[in-house]
Amino acid sequence: MIDTDALAKPVEESVAREVTASEVRVERSAVGLIRGETVNFSQGGVGAVLAGGDVSVRQGGGRALIASGDLRIEQGGGGMLLAGGDVALSRGGVGSLLALGEVRVAQGGVGVAIAREVEAGQGSIVGIAIAPRVEIEPGGRLIIGLREALVGGAVAGVVGAIVAALIGRLRR
Repeated sequence: MIDTDALAKPVEESVAREVTASEVRVERSAVGLIRGETVNFSQGGVGAVLAGGDVSVRQGGGRALIASGDLRIEQGGGGMLLAGGDVALSRGGVGSLLALGEVRVAQGGVGVAIAREVEAGQGSIVGIAIAPRVEIEPGGRLIIGLREALVGGAVAGVVGAIVAALIGRLRR
């Protein structure tokens, strides 16, 4: 385990390019890349996390978070998340998310979620959910689900075909 006491200074004093170890714990730091089996990151920012196991982010965020195992974010967020397991997002936000397991959002937001199951709890919003099972609890919102996406795609295909046919006729 790496103890990053050298990185545990205030963010303006603690900037690292890369942290690598089997079990990584980083607090109050700005890091470009974190690589490890298990990663615990809190109170800072990271460019990317590449983990062979689980990732936990608390009061922090990152551009790209990639975990082979489960991914948990509490009071934080990320741009793109990829997880081989389940994802739990509590009081945070994510742009796009792809998980092989379940996604649970509690008082947070996700732009696009692709997973085996998506659950939006009270005070949560999911922009687009593509999953075989989507559950929206009272107080949660879903903008576009799988059915709406399929209907929208079919309508766009028909409109595109009509426009292409009209352009073909006008060129003759």
